Amino acid sequence: MLPSLDQLTVQRLAYVRYLYHEGIEQSRQPAPLRSRAITAFHDAVENFVGLVAQHLGIDLNKGVDFIAYWALIKPKFDLPKKDSMKRLNDARVALKHNGTFPSEHQIEQARTTLDGFFTVVTPQVFGVEFDSIDMVDLLTQPGVARFLREAQTHADIGDYPHALAGLSLAFDELLDHYSGRFTRPRQAVFTFGPNLDPFDEPQITGADGRRLKRLKKLSKIADSTQEALRAMALGIDYAGLARFKIVTPHVFGYADGSRRYAVSSWCESRTVDDYEWARHFVIESGLRAACADEIQGLLEAQYKADWNPAQPFPQRSWTGPVEPCEAEDASALDDE
Repeated sequence: MLPSLDQLTVQRLAYVRYLYHEGIEQSRQPAPLRSRAITAFHDAVENFVGLVAQHLGIDLNKGVDFIAYWALIKPKFDLPKKDSMKRLNDARVALKHNGTFPSEHQIEQARTTLDGFFTVVTPQVFGVEFDSIDMVDLLTQPGVARFLREAQTHADIGDYPHALAGLSLAFDELLDHYSGRFTRPRQAVFTFGPNLDPFDEPQITGADGRRLKRLKKLSKIADSTQEALRAMALGIDYAGLARFKIVTPHVFGYADGSRRYAVSSWCESRTVDDYEWARHFVIESGLRAACADEIQGLLEAQYKADWNPAQPFPQRSWTGPVEPCEAEDASALDDE
């Protein structure tokens, strides 16, 4: 009987799948940037076989060589593709230590090898399909995770336009999570000024909009700049964001709480590949943005500690360094 999966194991499997997809994305880059795919693929396998060993209760010595895992695990499970993994390891060593770039064929061969390896081993050792492992478990933003899971239900039935709309909402939720769009701005890290509201005066819609063309342009610039600053400050790849905006529909929110988007010919023609890429982008963006969680927590704690004091806080004036006499007055020797 297979050991049950605890939350940490699920998260580590999700991390392995994340590294594998990271390698796939890097393999699509032009040479020599695509060479980084070999490192990501190798990291994915090394994390995976280490987890397999631990899950099967195999004692590991520190500093186990990559290929040595196959012999250590064999008494309990016969890992496949040892020769292929040795070629992957050789390619990584050649790149890292000798500066030898892998060929396009080597990278594609590694991708195919890993696809078969994870597909076969994961259900036999962990009792789950590799494709069923949800990388959403790695996210720290609950609203983003909720939209991603809802979007997946539409992708599962092949409704990719609607699934991509869900991903668009997930990314908007990610930026809102750190910008305080629906909370007090003082409790958010990356505001970059107040949000523009459709009801701000003067109105720049209809006839007023035609008279206030410059203000309308400046408002659009401010909106776009805020979004770009928030994304880049969170470590999100802006070139990836540009592609994401093209692939996903823009979903508008309305006063009655509904969310709608235009189902254009372009939107209807989106494929599973578009969805998989966009989903990975949102997850990667969420993981990168999580570096701001500690700062967000400090800001919220500061807000709660200082909010609505019973009396105004006392003030102190800066007087420079401590005077020698003050330091001497505070000395413990004065008690003798």
